[in-house]
Amino acid sequence: MLDQGPILVPLDGSELAEGALPYAGLLASKLHTHLVLVTVWEGTDTDLASTFPSLSLEVTESAQTYFTDYLNGVKAKLPDADRIHVLVRPGDASDEILKAAEETGARAIAIATHGRSGISRWLYGSTAGRLLRHAHVPVLAVGPKLLEKQRPAADMKKIMVPLDGSTLSEQALPIAARLAKEVGATLTLVRGVRWAVQAYPYTLPDAYVPQVDEELEKGAKEYLRGQEQAVKDVKVDAFVVRGAIADGLLDFVDQQQIDLVVMTTHARSGLARAALGSTADRLLQGNAPVLLIRPDEK
Repeated sequence: MLDQGPILVPLDGSELAEGALPYAGLLASKLHTHLVLVTVWEGTDTDLASTFPSLSLEVTESAQTYFTDYLNGVKAKLPDADRIHVLVRPGDASDEILKAAEETGARAIAIATHGRSGISRWLYGSTAGRLLRHAHVPVLAVGPKLLEKQRPAADMKKIMVPLDGSTLSEQALPIAARLAKEVGATLTLVRGVRWAVQAYPYTLPDAYVPQVDEELEKGAKEYLRGQEQAVKDVKVDAFVVRGAIADGLLDFVDQQQIDLVVMTTHARSGLARAALGSTADRLLQGNAPVLLIRPDEK
């Protein structure tokens, strides 16, 4: 993952989808690769093709020309336009995007997300949701806050990996470390730990609260030290964030001016669930794009 191949950017003709381009372009530039822009249209139905084959062919040719012109227009506005490739495919959007990713040897897919609830509104049960469930490459998701503010792509100096102590979350580390090494970024490991009164609101006697808080933080720091030692050839630091996990991570992204979040997801029961519960959903509401990695299912 992320070792070779272009960055694939699915576009549907909307400004929203095009919001992923600055971040995809930044990633491609840092990895010394190129972009492939792809548009998928629905194609002509079988009834039209069988009853009016010449008309079906005419519609197909017209669509191919229209969408190719659109992609070439987008391409012309981007840096290194001569290196950017375009693809127009008929058929089911998610199926054709996945095929395009495989055929081009893409190292990542870059998409824009929208809606008031991030992943849960745009990814669940949608084209992007299917990409996340079935893509064998990371998916770079650009959230609504970045899109609405039309923020310029930041330099990729700080890459954050949220960890929750699980082997699932840790599967993001090798990819994040390779990416950090390739682009010369600092790798920041973050472990979120709730306060004792949040974790055990009804069961912990007040007298033990300070002791439990101290032990929770101590354990988190020891865990992070172990993860730091496993990362080689990259500048790495680590932080413990206390309090509500998602809120703490969002604040950390802003305070530390994080440029990219890298974390794992899995897709049991057909839903794009985050390794840290609903944390990925919340992080997409923040000021950094999120590189979502589907881990190896054991």
